[in-house]
Amino acid sequence: MPRDITTFAREQIFATTSDQAFLVLATVRHEPTNTVFRVVNNTENIISRGEEFVAYPFSLILPSESGEGIGAATFEIDNVDLTLIDMLRGAIQAPRMDIEVILSSIPDVVEIGVYDIAMREVTWDVSTIRGKLLNEDVLSSGFPGYSYTPAEWQGLF
Repeated sequence: MPRDITTFAREQIFATTSDQAFLVLATVRHEPTNTVFRVVNNTENIISRGEEFVAYPFSLILPSESGEGIGAATFEIDNVDLTLIDMLRGAIQAPRMDIEVILSSIPDVVEIGVYDIAMREVTWDVSTIRGKLLNEDVLSSGFPGYSYTPAEWQGLF
């Protein structure tokens, strides 16, 4: 399925050389505490849509497209600040993530975005924090989600 990206971004993708950088913005949210952690894989901070994304080394490993089950991306970030660790230690629910791609010259335009992904199976050590990014597994949910019994749905019986 083709993605809607700007004409300028498409030109930069197909150009043999370019002075533009594609930057990945990551937003980690812990909704019960309203804690937000915003980072960009860049050497300097970026302001995008009025929010500051802190320059922080991280990587995003995309799932394979084998068609064998639901794939999970892996998010790895350097463990150099206790802010994210404190959020993860206090998390009762899985933190939610937004991943967005922007161009360095027009940071207010999101070229590609994946939103509200659950960050699960989080582990960390002295140098790295790792987590699997998963969408909700709606394919394994029961259907229909309700039981239709004569006591509750007299009109059906």
